[in-house]
Amino acid sequence: MARREFTNAVYAQIVKRAMLPSGEIVCEGCGLVLGKKAYHIDHTIPDGLQVDKSRKLTAADGKLLGVECCHKPKTAEDVKIISKAKHVEANYLGIKAPKQKLRGPGFPKSPKAERRQPKPILPARQLYKEIDA
Repeated sequence: MARREFTNAVYAQIVKRAMLPSGEIVCEGCGLVLGKKAYHIDHTIPDGLQVDKSRKLTAADGKLLGVECCHKPKTAEDVKIISKAKHVEANYLGIKAPKQKLRGPGFPKSPKAERRQPKPILPARQLYKEIDA
């Protein structure tokens, strides 16, 4: 299922929650006053780890993070955690990637191998002899 995004109403609630009485926006991760710096609304629990995606997102499900101070490091950590969770789940379910043959042209034949004559194919040997009674 696709990643869920916050609605405009929920987005506005989160921004209002992170705003000081003076009107300045504060990073909810570290408390840095952002001013004109960029910020993102991020899921508190990574959306890739959510099992029930039918539930509507609320303001409690997200927080306002400054891009440079908190969002980039948190996203990098979330990507690692989500990737590990997917690998563990695939291992638990027994899902394995199909084995494929190596693709490629192979190595060129050496001059000695090109001169070599193929050996003649021998007739099949008889495994059992008939016994005359």
